[in-house]
Amino acid sequence: MEPDDSVIERFVFEQVPFEKLPVFVKKRLESSKDVWKDRVYKFSLKHQLRWRTNLVKSFSEERAYYVDMLKLCKTSLTLFPYHLSDVMVRSLRVTPFRYYLEIIENVMRNEFSYDRVPNFTAVDCVRLLGIGRNEFIDTMNKCRSMGWMWKKKKNGIFELLPQFARPISIEHWWLVCLGFVTDDDARRCSDAERAIIDALHHSGPRQAGEFDRASVVALHIKGLIYLDIPIESDDFLSVPPLENFVMNRVGGDFFESLLYKIFVSIDERTSVDKLAAVLDIDIELIKQAMSLYCRLGFAIRKSAEPLKPDPANPYARPMRSAWHTSWLRAAEQATAANNSYLKMRVKSVPDTFIYGAADTFVNAQHAQPDAAADARPVRSPEASGDGRRIGFVFDYTLAALLMMGNLGSGLKSHAVTMYEVGKLPEESLYDLLLELDKIDGHAEGEAVRYYDHAITLRHVLRFLQATRGVDMLRSERLQTSLEPAIRERMMRQNYSLLISMAPISPETPAITSTIPQHFGPALPEVNTPWFSMYFYGRVGAGPPATLFSKGTRVRLLPRAFTDYEYERLSQWNKDPSVVSVNTLLPTLNEALLESPVLVQAFGRSKEPLIVDVPFPLADAEPGAPEPAEYTADNLHLHPLVRHVQDTMGLTMSFGFIRMLFLEDSSVAERRNWVPLEFFLGLPLFSLSLCQAVCDRIASHQLFSDENLKRFSVQQRYLSIDVLDFINKYQDEELVFDETTVPYPARTLQFLNGVVT
Repeated sequence: MEPDDSVIERFVFEQVPFEKLPVFVKKRLESSKDVWKDRVYKFSLKHQLRWRTNLVKSFSEERAYYVDMLKLCKTSLTLFPYHLSDVMVRSLRVTPFRYYLEIIENVMRNEFSYDRVPNFTAVDCVRLLGIGRNEFIDTMNKCRSMGWMWKKKKNGIFELLPQFARPISIEHWWLVCLGFVTDDDARRCSDAERAIIDALHHSGPRQAGEFDRASVVALHIKGLIYLDIPIESDDFLSVPPLENFVMNRVGGDFFESLLYKIFVSIDERTSVDKLAAVLDIDIELIKQAMSLYCRLGFAIRKSAEPLKPDPANPYARPMRSAWHTSWLRAAEQATAANNSYLKMRVKSVPDTFIYGAADTFVNAQHAQPDAAADARPVRSPEASGDGRRIGFVFDYTLAALLMMGNLGSGLKSHAVTMYEVGKLPEESLYDLLLELDKIDGHAEGEAVRYYDHAITLRHVLRFLQATRGVDMLRSERLQTSLEPAIRERMMRQNYSLLISMAPISPETPAITSTIPQHFGPALPEVNTPWFSMYFYGRVGAGPPATLFSKGTRVRLLPRAFTDYEYERLSQWNKDPSVVSVNTLLPTLNEALLESPVLVQAFGRSKEPLIVDVPFPLADAEPGAPEPAEYTADNLHLHPLVRHVQDTMGLTMSFGFIRMLFLEDSSVAERRNWVPLEFFLGLPLFSLSLCQAVCDRIASHQLFSDENLKRFSVQQRYLSIDVLDFINKYQDEELVFDETTVPYPARTLQFLNGVVT
């Protein structure tokens, strides 16, 4: 996209004619009206603007415009333009079923992979055609079995594809609209179906619940009606865990980007008009997106007029319609089936655990310190006094672990929601905890990692729910889908506190937030090698370390590293790896072609002794002698650990300090504990460590208003100090930009307590 495109597009949206464009815009358009028309036409097609209400009507023909739009949509494999269904279905005679049939046929004819179909388009194809990954592969195999001529046969692929749309789920409040119906079509319909056609012909769109349910479904299968899903400005919608989502690829078109932006922002407490204000997006676009969510089954319209009174739903509109009995019977059957399913799920949860005091969970039979991990799920207090919640920030690794861990099929839909939507609201946590409660026993091998994260997440959610409502937020989705100003506005409105999982992957851009306060990385720079060098210099302790600038060619390793058999190598935005000193030089030089690299002495073993010490640190017993030897059990008493807490101001926050027992290659002459790194937030890789951190939060009242104010001040000072440190090693003055972190201009070394 050219730098001036956004400026020009704003004038297209505002329908400013060429004659009234500012002079500087005309200059960018070469002062040519034809260039302006071309830009308007392409922009209108890309954004699927209605012809009659936009600039394109002044210089183009309506039918040709919509034909071009369909061609572009099919080429780009985008979603069917449902907001233009009246034109597409009634004028161009292209139903969503026919549209997706042609897309799938074209993908197959060109022998493209199924993964080429973007996520939302693939979901709609499954919904209407019944063609998912397995069906696609099976059809392609049948095509290839015809021999080399299969592509030449005109209708060869179409003959293997569905001839009619699948029966789909239709809500009673959806609007049924008359499509293109010929006399022959009407003659092939039943009496009940013809009655619906006549009613729509005379009175226009009607709610589906006013007609016989089976007849509405049959007419949709035949392509004689289309469905409009109305969304009002004062509607409230919620997003349940995603079912049947297809994870292929992101297409990148404007509407798909909008869908993801709304996904991570939506919650059932915010109306459509307020969400539009927070996101600063035209409300009609918000309605289009919400309508699609409901169509695909990804959202529930809480404020729809119900089939029968629902006292439990405060958002429901008053009942005014006379619903057809077929819809009432279907609703009763669905309620009975759902109640039976819920009873079956609840029975699978242990009954021996009860919800205890505000910050503890107690086993009814045996009081144990880890009972929190096994308590039954309960609905939590709603939120803080102003309705805001805690935002628990996680990265893609957590969603991936829950998806790949084979921990239960029910857990995977939540994991997909966490990854694709980027948000799991408080309303969905009850079901998530039910699934997490089904995890029992012990794992072995690689499965241990999946198991540990799942049961620790269970503990974290229950601990936080005891304080106030909790939403889970994926950091990457927040960063990529929302502009900084919009993200800040959304955070301020919905959350009183942000807490990150610890550690957040270095591949993940850290969330920067002062209001609400964030117990996690204070700056994006904290999640890079910059912070390790700052940390070592600030406390005057750490393993020997060198931060090499990008492009450096290292011919001889620094003397400090040759005393150790293994080093830890950290590239920018990548997880660290442990490398033997014998292969360090070529590995380092190759890595330096891509980014700066931090090298740290790691000791005599590839897996040295590392202990994670939770903070705030437990107090030492008065008068207790200094330990003769420091181990995992008493390392919190080590003077250096205490020094780290005091120097970095960790008494007002929570997390853990990672200590490394560093041994050189000599005959064990030099052995000592050194700080490797520290992380703010809640660890999910170890239940015992997480419980210890949660205990510190409760005992030190770290969520109190008084501590939050002190913590906020301390984080601001830390941020300024870190940026000042980085600025000293830059060629140019550092400009704060949360989207990029500057590379070091020269190589830095930490040795003997000093950074040089």
